[in-house]
Amino acid sequence: MLPDNDVRRDLFRGFRFGVLVAFDGDTPMTELQDRLERFETLTAECELIAKLATDSTKREFYLKLGEQYRQLSLDIRQAIAARAAA
Repeated sequence: MLPDNDVRRDLFRGFRFGVLVAFDGDTPMTELQDRLERFETLTAECELIAKLATDSTKREFYLKLGEQYRQLSLDIRQAIAARAAA
């Protein structure tokens, strides 16, 4: 949440989602696949919103947010591949 609704502030500078920290050896594969699907859906939604946005600030925000979700998807894919290889 942005203080005072300041949309000019860079939300993601130096920020890294720590999703995979919670994935220990006991996380079921289906949970990882569910999270992957959810992050891919959120990525697509952010890209669509950015494409339709008329305000450049909002467009940039949703593009950045979509990139964060895309990175999370890649991290989940790597976790799934590592688990499958083990």
